[in-house]
Amino acid sequence: MRQFRKPIDSGARFIRRLFLIALSISLVSSYVVFGQASAEPRPVAPPTAPGEHPLLAQLNQETRQLFGEVRPSVVRVQLPVPRWTNDYALRSLDRWQKLDPEVRSRLSQDRPTVLRGESVRAGARDATPPSPQADGNLSSNTIYVNPVAVAPDARPRDAVLGATLRPTTRPSNAFTPNNVGLILDEHGHILVPLYVGAEDCANTQLRIATQEGDVIEVRFVGSDRQTNLTLLQSEKPAGKPASLGSQRPENGTLAMSLSLMDAGGRLILWDGGFRDYGLIFTVDGRLAGVARYGQFLSGSACRLIADQIIRYGSVKRATLGVIVSEIRKDDPLREQLPALGGRAALHVDEVIANSVADKAGLKTGDLLLSLAGEPVSDIPSFAAAIAGSVGETELQVGRNDQVLRISVKLEQK
Repeated sequence: MRQFRKPIDSGARFIRRLFLIALSISLVSSYVVFGQASAEPRPVAPPTAPGEHPLLAQLNQETRQLFGEVRPSVVRVQLPVPRWTNDYALRSLDRWQKLDPEVRSRLSQDRPTVLRGESVRAGARDATPPSPQADGNLSSNTIYVNPVAVAPDARPRDAVLGATLRPTTRPSNAFTPNNVGLILDEHGHILVPLYVGAEDCANTQLRIATQEGDVIEVRFVGSDRQTNLTLLQSEKPAGKPASLGSQRPENGTLAMSLSLMDAGGRLILWDGGFRDYGLIFTVDGRLAGVARYGQFLSGSACRLIADQIIRYGSVKRATLGVIVSEIRKDDPLREQLPALGGRAALHVDEVIANSVADKAGLKTGDLLLSLAGEPVSDIPSFAAAIAGSVGETELQVGRNDQVLRISVKLEQK
């Protein structure tokens, strides 16, 4: 057996050499074909120094540019608290059977809270604090905090300030924004993504703050409860009119969200808006729409509602004759209807007898998918689609794993 080992080893080395020669010829041919035949050499990224991140720097620059484009179209707004929110909050008190009737009475009167502090003199407590009502400068909206008195020979209680805090008791007329608004046009119309009725704004000073910090008085124009929008108007320009988009962003789209509370901005990856609450801008600087934790009102729908308020003072809608509810992303109904999948839809809870929907053949349990070609995923988008439709209108309806097209005749009232 030992005499055959050398010929076998020599044969293996010969085969290995042939393979290496063939591989070298192949690499040389590839370089000739793909390297020398190309008109321009392939660019090579320059080496970066430690701590340098060119891609992140470019993303940062693009983000700052986008924020600078959209921010002049957004203003801070000071609006009164709608009465319906107080009514809704106090409605739950009726369920508290064990609540003291006197406490319930005080809560329902909606009186401002007055805090009384305690005076401390050389470490001893004084049970007779001064009454805040004795000061003539106090208003009914003032929250009074009685400062803690310190003996002259005692150390200051605040080590940083070196003195005690002495709150002012004078009523403040400062601008306190609690919402944001979107500048729509050169005529000073400003859209606020919150419904506030005319009775809430009566005898109330409405103001906005521009990006430059100027505080401007505005007037109430109108509002729409169904889409949760309010329209204001300033007497002088407050910024740059926004560019409004018409479609919901596709899932996975990079966008910028500005908070509806304080206009704070952040980059988001759009996935349906179920965790977003803000004005959604796409990377081209257009307002895609208003997101409210799953509800979405497109920029074109906002424009439609604002135009009707400007023209008529309110929104005119046709009556379809259905009572609907939203099918949320985690709704158990999606498990019962596999064909629905992740599609946006509204569930028809009831069809009003002899209504337009009843005459067209809609049934309880149907799923409304779109109206006049516009997807209806929630109540605000459905209300906006109804406001923009008149005459023969096509509905896409899901029924028994089928998609039906039903024509209805809508008349605005």
